[in-house]
Amino acid sequence: MFVLEGIWIALQQVWAHKLKSAFTLIGVIIGITFLIAVITVVEGMNRYVQEDFAGSLFGVNTFTVVRRSRISTGAETQERRREQARNPDLTLHDVQVVRSAVPDAWRLAYSSDRGFDEVSYKDRRRRNIRLIGASEGYEALQGWEVTRGRGLTPLDERRGLKVAVIGAEIEEKLFPGLDPIGKEIRIGSQRFEVVGVWDKQGGLFGNIRDASILLPFSVYRQTFARDPSDVDQISVKMRSLEEMEAAQLAVEGALRADRGLRPGDENSFWIETSSELLDTWDKIVRVLFAAIPGLVSISLVVGGIVIMNIMLLSVAGRVREIGIRKAVGARRRDILIQFLAESSTLSIVGASIGILLGIGIGKGVEAFTPMPASVPPWGIALALTLGVLVGVGSGLYPAYRAAKQDPIVALRSE
Repeated sequence: MFVLEGIWIALQQVWAHKLKSAFTLIGVIIGITFLIAVITVVEGMNRYVQEDFAGSLFGVNTFTVVRRSRISTGAETQERRREQARNPDLTLHDVQVVRSAVPDAWRLAYSSDRGFDEVSYKDRRRRNIRLIGASEGYEALQGWEVTRGRGLTPLDERRGLKVAVIGAEIEEKLFPGLDPIGKEIRIGSQRFEVVGVWDKQGGLFGNIRDASILLPFSVYRQTFARDPSDVDQISVKMRSLEEMEAAQLAVEGALRADRGLRPGDENSFWIETSSELLDTWDKIVRVLFAAIPGLVSISLVVGGIVIMNIMLLSVAGRVREIGIRKAVGARRRDILIQFLAESSTLSIVGASIGILLGIGIGKGVEAFTPMPASVPPWGIALALTLGVLVGVGSGLYPAYRAAKQDPIVALRSE
């Protein structure tokens, strides 16, 4: 009964003194707003990386052989990084070794890529593009779908045709209102005919595809490669996870044997899968989520101190009311519960406002930037729990002061 009465009194105070309540709750509101906004954005990125980005980068049931690891958690020693830097480049010979090791691979493709300054069509330019030279089957392995025109074909590779498939952002920049198929774009001093356009990927990491241009590997190696025999990565896609794990071991053994590595020697190459990226991302997310409560704690402590001071003023102004309650039979425990309920209600109101503001900020970030957002139920539960803890913690001393009032002295006060 006293709990409900305390909640009702607290809500009446909030409504009757809106400006004072706003200043009272501002610390809690700011802390919870920041908490929910960060959780919303981080959780959105977490879902995107797990559900979309890792699959689009590596592919499902796919592993990639590279010269050295492209995913770093900071845990590697300087000596280990130097050893990887001495790994020999992958070559077309390594492609044949991998192909021989997994003759039943569903798809196998190799590629090289580099950043490039710009691509142009007449007087229009698109800067900071990703130029990819790839073998047959690269698009299918990556799961990139052509929405207009066609993808690369074995004929393009064999004849060394100067054709290109472009991303959606490049189409939007160079060909607004035009059909790009059959048009010639310029990359450096070279001209290429556009034969296809990929569907738009969008999202935070949309430039993986949307700002990319794909060329036949034979053309890329002749015009843009540093060494015509080098490749940056060899990707293998199997039909199931079990097949992928077996193929990964077969490829590792074949490359070690081809390079003459002895038992105990470190690999002079690296095999990457989406699980490595997800493991690295999980570590980052755990650190972020562990740090968030600490970051908001300062604001919540300040908010709790403000609530405590307001509650002390409330106790001082309601001494006669406390005396009357005790005179008609209220126990110390009843007074204590009443004031704790009031302080907790104030804090929960602030937390609720902060939750709404935090969700609004997260959704605003999602609407106006490429960053995704997602509101996890556990984030809201955490915010409300923190609100309760701040309310109880800040209300303990004022509630104790109210509960220990002598009813006779309290009734004499004016």
